[in-house]
Amino acid sequence: MQLAIALAKSVVFLYLTIYIFRPLVTAFGQNLPNEFSHYVAYLLCSLAFLWLVGRITEKRSLNDYGLGAKSFWAGLKEYLCGGLIGAAMVTTVTLILALMGFYKVMAFNPESQILVWIPSLLVAALFEEVLFRGYVLQTIERASNTKIAVILSSLLFGAVHLTNFHNGEPLLTQLASCASLGIDAGLLFAAAYLLTRRLWLAAGLHAFWNIFEGPVYGTPVSGLNIKEPLLVSTLNGPSFLTGGMFGPEASIIEVTVCLFLAWKIWQKSKQQLET
Repeated sequence: MQLAIALAKSVVFLYLTIYIFRPLVTAFGQNLPNEFSHYVAYLLCSLAFLWLVGRITEKRSLNDYGLGAKSFWAGLKEYLCGGLIGAAMVTTVTLILALMGFYKVMAFNPESQILVWIPSLLVAALFEEVLFRGYVLQTIERASNTKIAVILSSLLFGAVHLTNFHNGEPLLTQLASCASLGIDAGLLFAAAYLLTRRLWLAAGLHAFWNIFEGPVYGTPVSGLNIKEPLLVSTLNGPSFLTGGMFGPEASIIEVTVCLFLAWKIWQKSKQQLET
């Protein structure tokens, strides 16, 4: 019963922060200059709502949801370590795809919009981490156990990306792609959170994963194509290897690499608990 209530609370929280607040964010963003402002508005709304939920219904502070740190520099160090892991993971997957002949760089783009995209993706990643590892994973974990919380929060993380399909892709393809995202990204980000019980490592990993996958290497990010990447490239081959229209996140190669990384981080977490 407690698990069902926690799952219901998680779904309601996600629905409110992602969909119900959209008109408010849109209205707020109309008075601001660019897409970055929309991501900032979503982040601020989610933090305000999380603070309200924590204060009124759960008697918890924002720090209790993983937003604290020993110091600013300690938090920044965790964030940058996550960024290095994310960049290295995406680079490894891209190199494997290139060696297999599926990924090819056509040109270097001197008019790349990478500097425009970086701030937006940094904020967007933190927004998603606040939702899924900050609230959902922890809410379900308190009602059950860590493994169930990781699995269910990862499935929900994959499920919300079903809205990223706009090209009439078959439903089975959409479900398979989002399930893959839940497995590779969901489990890896959850492992990163559990290592420190703070969001910064996971947020850095998430942000630089997106930055390197889209604005740097020019591949789709969860089904979304980033315009004007640093490297103009092509990604062609069997969908189960390349991820098809969804991008490498639905590739068995990326799933395998991420599962290995998640397992290594999980092992390190267990070692910390034993010492």
